[in-house]
Amino acid sequence: MIDIELIQKAIALTQSGKVQEAKEIYEDLLKKNPDDGNLLSVYGLFYVNIGDYDKACELLRRACEINETFGTISALGFAEFERGNYLEAAQILEKAISLGENPDIYNKLVMSLFEIRSYKKAVEYADKMYELYPDDVRAVANKVKALTRTGKLIEAEKLCVETLKKNNQAASLWFHLGFLKELIYCNDKQAKECYQIASDLGNPEADYNIAVSAQKLGEYEEAEKHYKIMLERFPNDINTITSLGMCYLTQKKFKEGYDLFFRRDKSKFKDLSNNFWKPGDKIDDEINIICDQGYGDHIMFVRYLPFLKDKKITVGCRESLRELFSKNYAEADFIPHEELNPDNQTLFITDLAYALNMDFDNIPFAEGYLNAEKAAIENSKPKVGFCWEAGSAGIRTMINRTINIKFFEKMLNLENIQVYSFQVDDTLDGNGRYPQMINLAKDFKNFSDTASALKAMDVVVTVDTSVAHLAGALGVKTYLMLPYAADWRWFRDTKTTPWYRSVEIFKQQDCISWEKEINEIVENLRGLN
Repeated sequence: MIDIELIQKAIALTQSGKVQEAKEIYEDLLKKNPDDGNLLSVYGLFYVNIGDYDKACELLRRACEINETFGTISALGFAEFERGNYLEAAQILEKAISLGENPDIYNKLVMSLFEIRSYKKAVEYADKMYELYPDDVRAVANKVKALTRTGKLIEAEKLCVETLKKNNQAASLWFHLGFLKELIYCNDKQAKECYQIASDLGNPEADYNIAVSAQKLGEYEEAEKHYKIMLERFPNDINTITSLGMCYLTQKKFKEGYDLFFRRDKSKFKDLSNNFWKPGDKIDDEINIICDQGYGDHIMFVRYLPFLKDKKITVGCRESLRELFSKNYAEADFIPHEELNPDNQTLFITDLAYALNMDFDNIPFAEGYLNAEKAAIENSKPKVGFCWEAGSAGIRTMINRTINIKFFEKMLNLENIQVYSFQVDDTLDGNGRYPQMINLAKDFKNFSDTASALKAMDVVVTVDTSVAHLAGALGVKTYLMLPYAADWRWFRDTKTTPWYRSVEIFKQQDCISWEKEINEIVENLRGLN
């Protein structure tokens, strides 16, 4: 029999901060009762309370092997969550939910599911939590997040506002309301005000979003200040480190920016090499290049390959780019990522400028550096290609770069031009809604096909996506529609870009309206003959 009084004494000692004394009691009890599931569970909770989640998981797993109780499984799920093992946490907490109900478990389960991008399940459990605990602010916050994820932005905003009228101290809801102000109204000033309230109420992550909004508003000093506040709080947070780096890069602060941007999350490529290049390393004579980030980055930074003179270069890239790149860079071997030799020194393509110390005053081949055979697209009218949607892993970036096809209507209805679609992932159904546009994208098998079609265009009108980079790399005349808060790669430029001479920028001056920029493009297109 376990001495309950001793356990109660250990719990009291823990609560009073006498951790070592409590630990000695547990260890002594465990020596005498090594297979007691209840003791293992209580001892595991002791380690949860003192923040040693590795040891907590070890003990709680042993307890579960002996007797799976609701409390023990729940505690194990919590501990795995705190270790950052969100997949394991989700699986364990889902099992706990089947044994009993508790708002804390639902909350951690929903958070875990969002972390692992299991959005369907996250929304399902967020709805269930809100149904069971409608007065729990965490349930409301998760419901708002679920509504946002499923595109029900106005409904999410309404729920936020209604709850804040009853409880204006709910920091998480001010945080979510700020995000909704960004997404629905593109109003970063109001968003920043909401994030500031969330921060004042103790939300530990609000300063990150204050920084993002400040950066989007061009308030770079304030952005840097709040990124640094976040890094004081979470010194190893890669997302904040990377974002501060991009804030510097936007201002063309090459070294300051790349020193941080270089540290971005590259974990999905970690098994591809035993020898990743680091700042200060000499570049070896035989080297692997990994195409990371998005397609546009691959196209933008491939220009630096010729500067790896007299080196044996193997590039791991996606299949859709292999043909195009192979035709243009015969000195390199383009293969699937998984076929790279892990013993070779490895560099990421987006870091080539950094490794070669070629700053933004020395961007090479701005006149174009890719060639493609022009597609046989005959028409007596000037040919104008269009692309209106941008893909992205993040909803904030995707919405910022994408423009509703309806805004293009004035251009698409011009009688002096023939319009062509380069939109591959057409979620807005622009091709269906505007049949006067000839859909070339439906026949694209890879970027070689896209490049050939682009070469046949007189002008390309596009948002910030891979089509913009490809057109610029080919030297095709391009009208690039940049949002008010553009990606760092375009710096703060409003008319031209040092990356591509053939690209003319039409940057949004009003964070909500595109009317001025679209009217300018319409006038330019009317002048084509």
